[in-house]
Amino acid sequence: MVFDNGVIEKVEPRSSYYPRTNVANVTLINIVIAPLPEPDYLLVDKLIAEAYAGGAKVTLTVNKADTGLSVFNYCKENYSNAVDAIFSVSAETGEGIDELVSYLNGNFTAFAGQSAVGKTSLINRIFGTDKAVNSLSEKTLRGRHTTTSREIHFADGLAVIDTPGFSSLELTGVKSDELDKLYKEFTPYVGKCYYIGCSHTAEPDCLIKDAVSSGGISSDRYSRYLSIYKEIKENEKHRY
Repeated sequence: MVFDNGVIEKVEPRSSYYPRTNVANVTLINIVIAPLPEPDYLLVDKLIAEAYAGGAKVTLTVNKADTGLSVFNYCKENYSNAVDAIFSVSAETGEGIDELVSYLNGNFTAFAGQSAVGKTSLINRIFGTDKAVNSLSEKTLRGRHTTTSREIHFADGLAVIDTPGFSSLELTGVKSDELDKLYKEFTPYVGKCYYIGCSHTAEPDCLIKDAVSSGGISSDRYSRYLSIYKEIKENEKHRY
């Protein structure tokens, strides 16, 4: 049965909201990166933190697998304990798409990431659509914006929203003393350091710094954690 029209009778409160991507009520944020444009891992880490702050699951999808696996290998090495799942796919060839779709099934998913990484191409491949896609600037190797609005795509068990690409993100809704709780790989150590309220920056006897030294936590992820923590602290000074 197909209904040609309907009436909104009630609007329920949001269960979640993600300011930078400007989407609400999603259960999964699928962050898409690719070998080109060169991944901005600081942006990726901020997106992960924002997603976990909102209560969503997080997947990291490396598109353009047909062009090489170096980015996927980096992600496996540095993000395996930082997100819920990592996928290597190609919107061009269809490689890995079935595995990704199987994971997305049953979720309301937002695709997020830089411009020209292939978010829209992936949606075209998954849903059989033909939306315009981005291209790289030959001069800067950065993406040009094509997606300017948000559109939800539905299929059997799937609900996916495409979001415009972007190149920066400020974690306005995250406090400095909450940041460590948004790092999945920090979970076994948070609250167990020698000093109560340890920020895992300059304090001695820090279990997270010990885990970085022993290889249990990615040193790259930790280095970017320090940058994000510093940025949030600076913003808090100006705010308060």
